[in-house]
Amino acid sequence: MGRWRKVRHSGGSHGQHLALDRLGFRRDISSVCRTIKTAEDQSLNAKSAMQPAASASARRKGQGWCMPPAIRRFGEKLLAQQLWCWGRDIEAAEKNLLLRFGFERYRDNETEFRSTCYRLDQERLHVSMWGFGIFYGCRELGGLFLDRFGFCPDWAPIESISMEIHWPDELPIFGRPYGPYQWQNARKLWASMLLWISDYEKWVWEIQGGEYRQACVASWLRPFVRADRMSQAWRYLSRRGWESQDCFQDQLKRYKLPTGKQ
Repeated sequence: MGRWRKVRHSGGSHGQHLALDRLGFRRDISSVCRTIKTAEDQSLNAKSAMQPAASASARRKGQGWCMPPAIRRFGEKLLAQQLWCWGRDIEAAEKNLLLRFGFERYRDNETEFRSTCYRLDQERLHVSMWGFGIFYGCRELGGLFLDRFGFCPDWAPIESISMEIHWPDELPIFGRPYGPYQWQNARKLWASMLLWISDYEKWVWEIQGGEYRQACVASWLRPFVRADRMSQAWRYLSRRGWESQDCFQDQLKRYKLPTGKQ
C-alpha cells in the first residue's frame, strides 16, 4: 500500500535515516486513512440527505390528481360538451330528463336572475348541478366541486350541501386534499363521479335513442366527442386508462369527432 522512500544521504547514521523514512511512511498512511474517512463521511452525509427526500416522495405517492396536460384538456372540453347536453336535456320535448332521472329542481326566487339548482339525493350519493359547476358527494368520502372551467376538482370533508345554494360565493370552502387519507378518499370520489356521468349518458342513450344525443352534440358550438362515445370517454377517464398505455393520445382520438366537425 505504501512504499519505502528513497532517502538522499545528507549525513547522520543509517539508523536515523531509516527511522525518519518509516516516520514518513506512517504519515503517508495517516493521510490516506484521513482521506478515506472523509470520503466515507461525505457518502454517509449524502445518503442521509437523500433519505428524507425519498421518504417525502414515498409519502406523496398516490397524492395529487396526477393527470397529464393532454388528459386535462380532453376532460375540460368533454365537460363543456356535457354541460351543454344537460342543458338540452332540461329542455327535452317530452319531459325534463334531469327530473325524469330523479333530480329535483330548486329555484332561487330571491333574485331577478332566478338561478336554478338540480339536486339528486340517493342514500349515500348527493349531486347538485348549477350552470357554474357540479357538486358530487358520497358518505364516508366527502364531496367534490368541479368548476365548469378547468378539469381539476376541489375537495371538502362534506357529503352534502345546503339546498339554498345558488351562486358560487355561497359554496362552502373547498380545497386541495391534505395527506394520504384525504387523497385516497378524494381520488375514489373523483373516479366515482366520472363513472356516474358515464352511466347517465348511457341511460340517456337507452331511453331517448342515439339520434337525440347526436342532435344535442351537433347543436353545440364546439362539438368535441362523438355522441355515441361520450359514455365510453367518461368511463375511460374514471378508470385512468392512460396509466396503462404508452401512447394514450391514440386512444383519445377514438372518442373525438373528426377535426373538420369540431
